[in-house]
Amino acid sequence: MLFNSFEFLAFFVAFLMLFFGLPKRTQPIVLLIASYVFYMSWRPSFGLLLALTTAVDYTTALMMARSRTESGRKAAMILALSINLGILATVKYLDFLIANSIGAAGLFGYVIPDYALGLALPLGISFYTFQSVGYTLDVYYRKVEAERDFLTYAQYVSFFPQLIAGPIERAGHMLPQFRVVHRLSFPDLSAGLFLIGYGLFKKMCIADVVSPVVNGIYANPEQYWGSYQLLAVVLFAIQIYCDFSGYSDIARGTARIMGFDLMINFRQPYFASSLNEFWRCWHVSLSSWFRDYLFIPLGGSRGGEWTTARNLMIVFAVSGIWHGAAWTFAAWGVLHGIGLVLERAFTRTVRPELWLGAPARRLFGWVWMIAIVLAGWVFFRSTSLGNAFVAFRSLGDFGPMSYGTLKMLGLSSVELAMLGVSLLILFLVDFLLAFRPQRLRALGEIRWLPTGAGVALAYYIILFGIFGHAEFIYFQF
Repeated sequence: MLFNSFEFLAFFVAFLMLFFGLPKRTQPIVLLIASYVFYMSWRPSFGLLLALTTAVDYTTALMMARSRTESGRKAAMILALSINLGILATVKYLDFLIANSIGAAGLFGYVIPDYALGLALPLGISFYTFQSVGYTLDVYYRKVEAERDFLTYAQYVSFFPQLIAGPIERAGHMLPQFRVVHRLSFPDLSAGLFLIGYGLFKKMCIADVVSPVVNGIYANPEQYWGSYQLLAVVLFAIQIYCDFSGYSDIARGTARIMGFDLMINFRQPYFASSLNEFWRCWHVSLSSWFRDYLFIPLGGSRGGEWTTARNLMIVFAVSGIWHGAAWTFAAWGVLHGIGLVLERAFTRTVRPELWLGAPARRLFGWVWMIAIVLAGWVFFRSTSLGNAFVAFRSLGDFGPMSYGTLKMLGLSSVELAMLGVSLLILFLVDFLLAFRPQRLRALGEIRWLPTGAGVALAYYIILFGIFGHAEFIYFQF
């Protein structure tokens, strides 16, 4: 049941009628049932795994709360983490480990038949597992109290707007929202609908439009020279941003209509003037999760430059593997780790703020950031390390691009023209959000403008959006 489908529209309208129409005391039950119906629409067995995760973390948190000894608290915490991370590792990485073990054995002359368990990867397991692990650690470190009400905690884990691809929420922010009665309000409805519309615009009018070109070039990288490879990596940078931030906008919008507040997951990352700033703006919920639950416990930046560099490399290597069981994701994470280490060393030794003006610093910082980010996207999108290196090698062999090839890949003159219009809209809105938010708020206070913009956006999506069942990219993680 995809956000960009008529099935979800029907589901969400029916849910809202029940959620706000039935007696208020039934809201938690209606929400929990709806969340499981939403999740199990992909595969009913996924609901069993979600229920298991919920029961384990709810029970172990109560064990920590009731334990009279620190060793008892630690044992309950370790038990919860072992089960959660053990399940994630089994379904996501076991086949990868088996395949690489067989390959390594072959290097030493041992011939082992190919074997794979073929376990289905439950949608959103990386997201709700990290959310559950965060809750467990927050309870252990006494940042939040263990939730006594099972229904409240079950809603927190399974909340359908952000269940599949985040944002990865914190217990301290979300749990109180499940303890109150929610009422439909016009400000929430208006803001929620606009977030949904803008998210659908990014997904259907940009991400899905460029998807065929990206898929075609990356499927056979050896057939295209450098100009096409550069086009593919730029379009993929646009695609993944619009696809993922579009999902986050829709998630925030649906939650807002229900009266819930989800964190902002993207803050116009391509306007960042450093790699460090990029990671404060890209997938904010995951970046902050790794900061709070891995980087800081490892020692953060408190132990000197070498310790900080080590911790950054560990965090980004783990982040790469979190995204998928493939060496391409590991390479993507390691590249960003190296980039951050070099950036930190450069700014601390060269100190460009002493001899460069602010505009020049931002320009050079942006060039550095975008170079690392685009190089990383080549690894991220490639189907293998070999294909990634083919793409990099081809960048030294540029040639003219033909309209016939672009049309064959899915960008005819009409699609190109409308993509240009869509990108212009995206740039203007993101620019205002990043650098002129007060002007955007002033425009929003004009009585007729928000309604007119919303209606125009809806018509634009209907006329130029790609309709179908195109999944969001981060569903695979």
